[in-house]
Amino acid sequence: GVRPDEELYYALKADSRNKGQIDIEALFAIQPQPCLSEPGDGYLLFRIGDCVAQRNTHAAIYDGLRLCKDF
Repeated sequence: GVRPDEELYYALKADSRNKGQIDIEALFAIQPQPCLSEPGDGYLLFRIGDCVAQRNTHAAIYDGLRLCKDF
């Protein structure tokens, strides 16, 4: 893995629509993230894969797929 860029994440977090948060219950239930149905401009920020824990690339890709399948 690689080291996460903590400074970049925290710089982007405050201005993101979801404040960098993932609804874990929705993620594990294979449901869309609630922030996707909320109106507003801007970007959504999700912290996945090696940014959170020592995991392999395939796990990070799967996390991304589960989060982005509903866009």
